[in-house]
Amino acid sequence: VYSSCRGNCSTTTTTSATMSNWEDYADEPEPAPAPAPAPKSGLSADSKPFTFNPNASSFVPSWESPAPAAPAPALPKSEESTEAAAEVTEGVQNLSVSEAAPEAAPAPAPAPAPAPAPAPAPAPAPASAADSSPSSKTPKSSSGVASPSLTKNETLLAKIDDDSDPRRHANVVFIGHVDAGKSTISGNILVVTGQVDTRTMQRYEKEAKDLNRESWFLAFILDINEEERAKGKTVEVGRAEFDSEARRFTVLDAPGHANYVPDMINGAAQADIGVLVISARRGEFEAGFERQGQTREHALLAKTLGIRKLVVAVNKMDEPTALNEEGKWNKKRYDSILAKLKPFLRKRCGFAVRKDCYFLPMAGITGDNLLKRVSTDMCPWYNGPSLLELLDTIPLDDGNPGGPLRVPILDRYNDRGLTAMGKVESGTLFKGQRIVISPTREKTVV
Repeated sequence: VYSSCRGNCSTTTTTSATMSNWEDYADEPEPAPAPAPAPKSGLSADSKPFTFNPNASSFVPSWESPAPAAPAPALPKSEESTEAAAEVTEGVQNLSVSEAAPEAAPAPAPAPAPAPAPAPAPAPAPASAADSSPSSKTPKSSSGVASPSLTKNETLLAKIDDDSDPRRHANVVFIGHVDAGKSTISGNILVVTGQVDTRTMQRYEKEAKDLNRESWFLAFILDINEEERAKGKTVEVGRAEFDSEARRFTVLDAPGHANYVPDMINGAAQADIGVLVISARRGEFEAGFERQGQTREHALLAKTLGIRKLVVAVNKMDEPTALNEEGKWNKKRYDSILAKLKPFLRKRCGFAVRKDCYFLPMAGITGDNLLKRVSTDMCPWYNGPSLLELLDTIPLDDGNPGGPLRVPILDRYNDRGLTAMGKVESGTLFKGQRIVISPTREKTVV
């Protein structure tokens, strides 16, 4: 066995050379183990039991001890406290530290503490770094940290003249099964509200006629993609704006095909009001509702994404399969559709049907019951409001314009700078406002 010291290495090697063969190792007796060194301790088993002295000074190492203060006048102390202090000092001197330090003389035990005085009133907590800034009086964010930009935003907002439209703004998304007439209704709304001029409509009619799809000319208003026009299916969410006397609206035309559900979710997440379009044509409602169509999925997603107000528009009531024997809108067909929809909306989706759901018949391509109410000659059994009248009267929340700004970002694109798309859930957004983008906490200016 080699020793860790260089001087013993040669000795060990010489001893091993005198061995004749490997059997000599077994004949040698094993060396007796060296006796363990006696523990060095200054503690005595016969010493008196330790008595805790609450008035004794705490141990402070010499390298951390403060400058010696003036010695306090000697005070009479009891024999019990003196013995306890001596034992504590003896135990401290036997402690082992990494670096040796000169032993300090034991400090005399102070006198017993006098009776505690009545506690004063609690002082206010010290202000943090954010609270001590000049912006501590500004509103705080949800994380509880005050931002200096809030004061600057309030200053900028005070300098801006409030020229905004006092009318309430609402996002309306049209959802439903494919070929239910969502794009046709959305386009016809823009026509009857004067958002599309006559020359543009003539061009759309010619393009639809060239494709042998004369009835699609209203859908071409929002379906501007060549793929959408060729297939007759909405792929991306179409956006347009119109206003009425009471409110301002943004139309969101969501796709109805099962392959474009993510785009539908993108549009429904921005909406305040959802319009579930149902086709009254024989076989189309059943295909969208009873055969795992998109009617069920869209209604469930609308509730999940936060849409509280839902309008169920039974479209295509002017179809021959939806007319009665007299050539009028068939009430039996309308009632049979509602009889299947209402339990599903109440039990499966969670809508309060009597409070938050509205039902009406309509014909999107002719505009009956769209802007003006349908005539009693065509539909004598319905005397409710039209679609646009209903959108003006549905109660909506104010949106808390005085609260902190909250805008969930749904999409973005780069066009002369970064443009983010989202819905203002709370607060007020204006140009020049300093905002923070979460979760990266990146600061930017609108």
